[in-house]
Amino acid sequence: MSRYPSSDIDLAFVVPDEVAAGDVLATLHGAAGDLLVASDLFDVYRGTGVPEGSRSLAYRLRFCALDRTLTDAEVGERRAACIAAVEKAHRSALRA
Repeated sequence: MSRYPSSDIDLAFVVPDEVAAGDVLATLHGAAGDLLVASDLFDVYRGTGVPEGSRSLAYRLRFCALDRTLTDAEVGERRAACIAAVEKAHRSALRA
């Protein structure tokens, strides 16, 4: 447990139905690196705004360091890496 504050980000992706939510989570873990301390799938949505044959998967990622408060730039870099990895690996797109 760190004495420094954590930073949470939420990311939602439009993902083809055949892609498992666990596979997306594994990709997020690989891209997030060692500062990721928790992750959860918190929403699955099908409906208006999501193409047929796809669904929206929303994840909450918590980043924290044991030795310092993370900067906005550090969290932003991890966020960008996660988005790029999921989009590339799973033919998905960040949901606006």
